[in-house]
Amino acid sequence: MRPYLLPVLLAFGTLAHAQQVPVIDYGFLAVPPSTVVNKVVVQPDGKVLVGGSFSNYAGSGRQNLVRLLSDGTLDPDWNPGGTGPGHLVEDIDLMPDGRILIAGAFTAYNGRPIHFVARLLPNGLPDTTFNIPANAINGAVHAVALHKDGKVLAAGDFFLCYGHSRPYITRFNHDGSLDQGFDIGTGFNDAVYDLVVLPGQGILCAGKFTAYNGNPCGRVARLTSGGPYDPSMGNVPGFAGGPARALVLQPDSQLLVAGDFNLHHALSANGIARLHLDGTRDPSFTSPFYPYAQVRAMAVLPDGRIMVGGEYTASMYQPAVEGPNAITLLHGDGSRDDGFPIGQGALPASGLPAAAIRSLAAQDDGKVVAGGQFGAIDTETQYRQLVRLQLAATAVAETDGPGAWRVFADREAGTVLLSDPFGGTGAADLQVHNSTGQLVLQARLNLAGQPVVRVPANLAPGPLFISLRQGGQRAVAKVMW
Repeated sequence: MRPYLLPVLLAFGTLAHAQQVPVIDYGFLAVPPSTVVNKVVVQPDGKVLVGGSFSNYAGSGRQNLVRLLSDGTLDPDWNPGGTGPGHLVEDIDLMPDGRILIAGAFTAYNGRPIHFVARLLPNGLPDTTFNIPANAINGAVHAVALHKDGKVLAAGDFFLCYGHSRPYITRFNHDGSLDQGFDIGTGFNDAVYDLVVLPGQGILCAGKFTAYNGNPCGRVARLTSGGPYDPSMGNVPGFAGGPARALVLQPDSQLLVAGDFNLHHALSANGIARLHLDGTRDPSFTSPFYPYAQVRAMAVLPDGRIMVGGEYTASMYQPAVEGPNAITLLHGDGSRDDGFPIGQGALPASGLPAAAIRSLAAQDDGKVVAGGQFGAIDTETQYRQLVRLQLAATAVAETDGPGAWRVFADREAGTVLLSDPFGGTGAADLQVHNSTGQLVLQARLNLAGQPVVRVPANLAPGPLFISLRQGGQRAVAKVMW
């Protein structure tokens, strides 16, 4: 039995009728970054880029940006001999040829002057054909995106670029020089926090702003590919009560918007909403949050569910039913998926008042990498700032035995893990039936001195009905395999 599974099953809280099991991917062996993770991106090869504000990652001397192998261990061949950005990284964007765009508040990379936006080669070394010199941008860059013809969009808290007025958004040519043909007029009237490039090269922006080049647009705006305001998205009055922080374009071209807001077009929209690209609200989507929840990150899963994270507590749900802190799984209509077994969710790091999830990245296999600033995931204090969740392992057990029963269907390992509901009093008989009632597994288990037993199970996918008997006592469970 893998030693890291046992304490997780034993530490999870007891419920009277239903017991849920954490879905942490314990095979993801990342060392906790020291301070905060702002961005996680999964590459097509399964490797994971992690950017933020941290130092000497895993004793490597690398800071603020690293690449991990698919198992979470540091990729020693990436950025060979380098230390990385000299200050925090806020955003990462992948280019089709394997190069990488990064943005933040750094002024050096591997000790070489590089200011706020950098383009990296696939091996992590700086691409010296792209250069933004000192003082070319007068404020931090929060978001970066590859645009048409290899040009680079950047948005943030700046208002000057190469000495030209560029309020909060600009575009660079392939070599890092200013693209003076990108026509933003007077630009935004306040900060931009996120960018999405549409299939036709139009640009969606989210932030603190309420206008673009004199056009009212409440915290979300659509620009044409050349920079002018695109009136096909009408977002007036738009979002109110706080800025929009993140955008995700769903496969069906609907737009998820997250932030600190509580209204959209004067109607309730707490922390998250879904829009059509014309700016109208999708009425089939309803936020599960209380008005002051701050949502910072979103990821759409392959099955259509939506993982969200931010800076909110267990009491910030509406209706007022407590849920996990800072990270939540939603159904496609925005309702909370209460079968997501994350326990208390993300808990604060030592000395901080609240936990924060800053970035979420969904893998093709349904796993989700989460980064932020937190000191534990439920009871698991070894997961700080970075964790990978394995939603496919979800299991809910229902018991009529003498106590709550912990059951974990670990399909990847080909095993079922069972806790002892009978108090360690000897052997018990296990039977597992499939959805048609066929007996697919039976075994005599020795429970004495073994609070958790791992049973090999080579079974077909689908629901399993599990029964454990000892004398006149019985515990039953239904899990998905």
